[in-house]
Amino acid sequence: MRMPEFSESIQRVAARIRAHRSLYEQNEMATRNQVVDPILRCLGWDTEDPDKVQPNVSAEEGVPDYSLLLDGKKVLFVEAKKMSVDVEDKQVLSQLAKYCFAEGMSYGVLTNGVLWVLFRAFREGTTMAERVVWKADIEHDDMNAIARKLNTVSFTNISSIDRLLTKLGILDEVWQSLLEDPVSLTKGVVPVFLSIAKEAHPDYDLTPEEVADFIQERLNEIISPQPDYPLVPEDISPGIEGPRTMRIERDTFTVRNSYDVLVNTAEWLIKKGRLRRENCPVVSGHKRYLVNIAPKHRYADDFRAPKKLSNGLFIETHYSTSHCIANARKLLEHCGLNGTLLEVH
Repeated sequence: MRMPEFSESIQRVAARIRAHRSLYEQNEMATRNQVVDPILRCLGWDTEDPDKVQPNVSAEEGVPDYSLLLDGKKVLFVEAKKMSVDVEDKQVLSQLAKYCFAEGMSYGVLTNGVLWVLFRAFREGTTMAERVVWKADIEHDDMNAIARKLNTVSFTNISSIDRLLTKLGILDEVWQSLLEDPVSLTKGVVPVFLSIAKEAHPDYDLTPEEVADFIQERLNEIISPQPDYPLVPEDISPGIEGPRTMRIERDTFTVRNSYDVLVNTAEWLIKKGRLRRENCPVVSGHKRYLVNIAPKHRYADDFRAPKKLSNGLFIETHYSTSHCIANARKLLEHCGLNGTLLEVH
């Protein structure tokens, strides 16, 4: 998919949505024909070619709106709703999961024209919400981010979807690591900064230390410490989602803040005798520790949001909600258990 053409197509569709939103909120067929179809064609799925796209063809568990085909084989179901439908609703996700699972399909796409959701049909020990791989909002998201995500289900790339999704995961993981370790990010930017400054202002010498301090100051403005978001329904701020309960085996815990997922998991492991000093350090990423005997990372950097556990160990909790869940599962696996034991709702 060429970025300029893709960008133009998405912008045309977004303008059409703004002009006729009331129509698309009430009429699913108009949404499909005038919003979904153009985007599918932009991704290489010719909606007029039955060798690539077959609408409303019966499957074992129902009739998906679109069956996308590669070499005569169904490779992806796309379920399209009118714009007023919440495509992240559990029942809507469940319907698509049923279609995909019955046909042995790993992924499916849900859309209401504006929001596009890639959904994993099945993963043991996960809730419906946790099986959402990515979401792309064609009205509000950055165009490069939209392209990166939708590109994973294009006609050209659908056969490599697992590899592409892994690459997206690596990008997120490395970026999170850099956010958690801004010193490394600063070191990487300093030479480029000095080179540009020298070329633009040759009469002024900036030292690496001056540049590093300046960049660190600017990064600190961007990378502010993550607040402990309250997760009870009445306190959730717009756009912030999080767990409310969690379960490990038969034990259930109330979750009010994102970090509770990590702390509860750690305390459960301590109670079971599986998280001890000899298990430390538990690594969370490049240069970063998740649990340690002192609130220090690999190169003596302080934990940014340490919590002291009941056995005297320290756990780092400076993570987004999704990373708290992922690291809690990683902690279970570090202690010899299956990460899918953790269920978060």
